[in-house]
Amino acid sequence: MHERVNRIGQARDLMGQWQDRVRGHKARDMRHLGPLAGEELVRWTLDNVLSARKRPVPSFGFSLPLVLTHSVAAQRQRRLRGIAMAGVVSLVAVRHPWGALALVVMALLHHYLLTAGLLRALLRWGFSSLVSLLLVIAGGYLAWSQVQPRTPTLMFAVQDSVAAAVWTTLLLTVVYTMDRWTGLAYLASLGPWRKAPATRPRLAPRARARIAECEVSERWQSIPYRKEDGVNRFVGAGLDAWRAGGPRIQLTAARRANDAEDKEQIGTNPTPTSGPSAEANVSSGGETAGIRKFEADELMAKLRVELERLSGVLVETHALPHCDIFETLAVPQSRWKKLPRKPGRKPDAPRRAFDDAWPEAREMVEEGRRAPSGHHSRRYLAAQVVDWEGQVVVTVFAHAALEGKTLHFVTRPHVMAPLEDEARSESAKGWELAKKILLTPVHALGDTVALARRSHAGLIRTLSVVVGGLFGQFAQQQAAAVLDKTEKKDNGEPVSLREHCALDAPEDMHQVEDAARHVSILQSRMFSTVGAFLDDHGVDTGDFRRQAQEVVTKIFINGDHNQVNTGTMHGGQEQSVENSNAQPKG
Repeated sequence: MHERVNRIGQARDLMGQWQDRVRGHKARDMRHLGPLAGEELVRWTLDNVLSARKRPVPSFGFSLPLVLTHSVAAQRQRRLRGIAMAGVVSLVAVRHPWGALALVVMALLHHYLLTAGLLRALLRWGFSSLVSLLLVIAGGYLAWSQVQPRTPTLMFAVQDSVAAAVWTTLLLTVVYTMDRWTGLAYLASLGPWRKAPATRPRLAPRARARIAECEVSERWQSIPYRKEDGVNRFVGAGLDAWRAGGPRIQLTAARRANDAEDKEQIGTNPTPTSGPSAEANVSSGGETAGIRKFEADELMAKLRVELERLSGVLVETHALPHCDIFETLAVPQSRWKKLPRKPGRKPDAPRRAFDDAWPEAREMVEEGRRAPSGHHSRRYLAAQVVDWEGQVVVTVFAHAALEGKTLHFVTRPHVMAPLEDEARSESAKGWELAKKILLTPVHALGDTVALARRSHAGLIRTLSVVVGGLFGQFAQQQAAAVLDKTEKKDNGEPVSLREHCALDAPEDMHQVEDAARHVSILQSRMFSTVGAFLDDHGVDTGDFRRQAQEVVTKIFINGDHNQVNTGTMHGGQEQSVENSNAQPKG
């Protein structure tokens, strides 16, 4: 957010474009800040997160209060820079009025006579015939006769324009230099040597209160889901949403070793049994006899205990680093904008003390105790692994639905990819920091030149609109653009700042392998735990283990032409021929 355009790099690109034209090569692109850096990222963050009328999406592995604080600081810095630039231009215009007017007139003459080609067209028309040549000479003589008496005034205006240009360039360069140094200072405040960076902006009470609200509501364990390109995914958990899958089995009693003996005894003594046991067998249908009753929340509680052991010290293998287990309530996108986004006030507490009570807490508790049919919001147990210093976040969401003598255990893996290259920014130190500080005035001079070009283009565009008689239409277009921007400012859809700045999927080979391995580890642990739980409660787990094995051991072959059963990320299994461009996803 505090990044600035590399003006020295742009100068090199400009020289490179000239070199490409001379050699007949394709012209290279000029480097610039994209939508994930600088003022565009600040504007997007303020519109879609800080000032949005919806609850912020949980930012897994991302410090949302810290980012919002710097977005406010960058916005304030931009406004202060604009005020300083307006003050510089006004001061120069007051001190050198004739010079400022001369600069404007010279800019217009340069555009219309040289850039637009009006002078060349006039000369071409003048030499086309004798009459036109005489008219051109007469017009030039008439113009000279009008200008000659005012030659001293014009010479003074030209000399004053030099002073106005020098002072404007110098003062604007100073403003841009201070702006860039301030950006470097903000970036240095986030260095590894700073243990407690600021998470609240100074002298901004409204922004401080909103950031505090976002910090509280972000901890509420709710996450929205929506369908994108035919794939259901949890917003904020990662753009790389893998195919959901899991066993679905009928609960049948497992056959034990003593069952055969009981069957032999029944065969030798065919007398039918009577009494409560017989009534129980009849009422249960016979197929669930011998199964210990359990609820879905009991299964999920057991699953959570076993998953937490992954982050501990295991005897048989290494622990899974940076593994966190939590529960969340998945709600549809249409309901997300209706959820409360502001925490309430604590009774008999200071004015800025928020109530951390989670509004959907009761609903989440009830979701684990009743049949899931007919309810949009459902409880999920999430196992999350943060790897590659926070660049790759793997989350597997698990949900158990127990209904109609059927258990459906579904897992939904999500992978959060690393940040885009333009969104990466690290604090400089040592000689690199000194080099940036020393080269800042050069970049600032480039900022001044770029501002002059933008001002010249804006002046010509405004004058063209006014002269063309389209000012009314131009004003209507600007008003419509403002209204359209206001409508797009908050569309109610849940968005994630971390996903906005990240790749769709990991691109590095080892990162892809690690993500697939973490998903496999978490899913295998989940399925083995559920299988052991069912076995302890007398459920036949043969079908469950077979389906779980199919989910975990899916085959993905990249680089040959063998026909294999490939499980695509966003579709079902099918017989296909793998080509060399296939993505080796797990």
